Amino acid sequence: MSTATPNRWVRDPTSLRPGTPTSANPFVMPPTPQIEVRYLTDPELYQAVLPPPLTPAAEPRVHVRVTDIDIQFGDFSHKEKIGYFAFDALLDGKPVEYPVLYPLDLEEAVYPSRERFGEPKKLADVQIDREGSHIESRITRNGVTLIEITGDATEELPSGDPYEKTTIWYKFLPTVDGDGFDYGPKLVRAHDQLETVSLEKVEGKLVLRDSPTDPIADFPIRELESIRWRVFTTLHTVTLGEDVDPVAFAPYAHFHYDAF
Repeated sequence: MSTATPNRWVRDPTSLRPGTPTSANPFVMPPTPQIEVRYLTDPELYQAVLPPPLTPAAEPRVHVRVTDIDIQFGDFSHKEKIGYFAFDALLDGKPVEYPVLYPLDLEEAVYPSRERFGEPKKLADVQIDREGSHIESRITRNGVTLIEITGDATEELPSGDPYEKTTIWYKFLPTVDGDGFDYGPKLVRAHDQLETVSLEKVEGKLVLRDSPTDPIADFPIRELESIRWRVFTTLHTVTLGEDVDPVAFAPYAHFHYDAF
């Protein structure tokens, strides 16, 4: 009887953690701190960035968030700092969020998230620090500090009721010759049931800087609506949705990559 030689390049897929967060296997996020900025941008620029089948929301709202994640899956520890730059939109008349940038500081989380779920994640230097009431957060890629949030927590706010949020990702695989797609694009819906543990108003500022690979500064701050420090929990599930017109989506696909 032969004994199989251990080979770390070959693994049982069921042994990989964490599993896919489906309705039958939801992922529960423990209390997690986050700095969140909401602002209104130029309506025409906002409408032009939405790929099909998304349509504009009532307001050209942008969400900028930086989150400090620290999760334990049994013996497995997962720590990362992650940014988020997204737009309000409508899908079939229902409100959703559409992110164009997910910068994060954990390399092993970039490619599985992008390939498995279609999240537009990119490796970055992400900082989020709080000392007393003072908060500073910065996201730097390719030598440019794209996002800078600074301010001071000034007031405790009501936590409010639990609420739901749907985020839209696009999963696809470009062709070998670069013309079109070998797979997809398909819509992916990430559904979160969120509960705010604590919420504070922050008096401060958001600075966006230009970058050829991540041109978020193309969306100027017309009206700063709010800056808040939030500690939250969420129940997170992901589902694969319908096909997207590949020709109509093609001009938007490059946002997943540094391809400007």
